[in-house]
Amino acid sequence: MKAIADLGLHAPPKTQIPMACWQLQPAPQPQSKDEPMADASTETEMPNATHSDWLENVLMAEDGPPPTPVLFVGNPKAEQLALVRVIGDRLRQARELCNLSQSVAAKRLGYSNSSKLSKVEGATDTNSVPLWLILRAARVYEVSVDFLFGLTDEWETDVPRGTQEWLLNVWQKLRERDMAALDQLHREIVAVSRHTAALVAGVREVAEGLSTYRARNPGFDETPASATLAGRLERLQAGARDADTALKRLRLGAAGGASEDVR
Repeated sequence: MKAIADLGLHAPPKTQIPMACWQLQPAPQPQSKDEPMADASTETEMPNATHSDWLENVLMAEDGPPPTPVLFVGNPKAEQLALVRVIGDRLRQARELCNLSQSVAAKRLGYSNSSKLSKVEGATDTNSVPLWLILRAARVYEVSVDFLFGLTDEWETDVPRGTQEWLLNVWQKLRERDMAALDQLHREIVAVSRHTAALVAGVREVAEGLSTYRARNPGFDETPASATLAGRLERLQAGARDADTALKRLRLGAAGGASEDVR
């Protein structure tokens, strides 16, 4: 300082030193070895925009517990309608898994007819699902209540997780195989029925032609082998009648089975 004074220079007073040089920029602290610097791979991601308000309230709260996040914001009536539809669909699935018709299932559940159960399964009335029906359906169909409410896809109880899905896949494959076999059988039955009907009609035409020929030729019965021809034609007519009767029974049986499936 003396040398500076000798040169005629004077040091500036401390009040002229900018404040930012020694207050606004603190010296960096030495980093601990146990706490590595955060990089792009370890930095915490920004919170979801949908929860930013709630997180801000949590971080800014000074006293008391943080505010509870809002979990349910939907319309209760809309949720009830959606739940009624889910329950109706699950009741239908459970009934079909037991291979029961609506009429049989309705009687086992305590209804006098299937109209009420049909409304429940179709979700035509938002107030058509009584609580006692859920419990009875779980017992009759042997499914869990969670399945009926749509909380799980596992319909059976006390079964290891994943087993029912595997069984359902196997059942679906077997069902597709059986349906393909039944479809092929149906095609063959239709073909046989068509040919049988044509054969019966042909036998009738031959019998009518022989009858006309015999009427126009009085001496036909006196000709050689006429009796043999007439006998064979009679046996052929009897076989055609039996085939026609069996064909009608087959068609009636197929029609009755189809009506049962519809019910």
